[in-house]
Amino acid sequence: MNFDELKEQWNNQAENNFEIDPNLNHYKSVGSILVKLRRNIKMEFFSWLCAITFLMLLPNIDTYMITGYTKVAYYFLLLQMCISSLFYYKKFFYFYKTTKQFELLSSRENLLKLYYDLKFSIETYKMSSYLLVPQGILICFIFFSLGHSAEWADKIYHFGSTWENDSSFIIFFILGVFAGLICLVVCIESMSYYYYGKYLKMIKKNIDALEEE
Repeated sequence: MNFDELKEQWNNQAENNFEIDPNLNHYKSVGSILVKLRRNIKMEFFSWLCAITFLMLLPNIDTYMITGYTKVAYYFLLLQMCISSLFYYKKFFYFYKTTKQFELLSSRENLLKLYYDLKFSIETYKMSSYLLVPQGILICFIFFSLGHSAEWADKIYHFGSTWENDSSFIIFFILGVFAGLICLVVCIESMSYYYYGKYLKMIKKNIDALEEE
């Protein structure tokens, strides 16, 4: 065997020894997705903190005239929202810590566990958000009433007489509640999808690709 034949045999052996795992790209893709998910979790949490801080300071702004019993009710509703929000953020915090484990990207089974953990977290997020819709509507009611929340509540309580004397108020109130519901639903669905849902689909796509290969 001459030198050229030995060289060719060596090159062939080297190529065989350094064969790249075809699944590596899928694991790398999931790794990149997890980086984006962690960033979104942090971003939303800090946005939530800013929103809660603003809502806590809101009654102190004279423009909105939130005083007396209305102020107490406002803070009670806000407290409910904080407690409920912390419930699903706890789930996301657990998921956030889980995604930092290197062994997640070592097998398809680990990716499946990751997928279902994220899916459960998203479902918890949406469920908790929808449960907070009534509180959100009431806070918006106080917010937009500009100090007339007690008066408006009395009108709603005496619905029959208000309809006879001031039907336009009832119509605008119903339209306002309906518009608020639509906005909240759109907000919940869009945030859950663009922050988390679309990445869930990407992870599932990579898992399916691993199964095929």
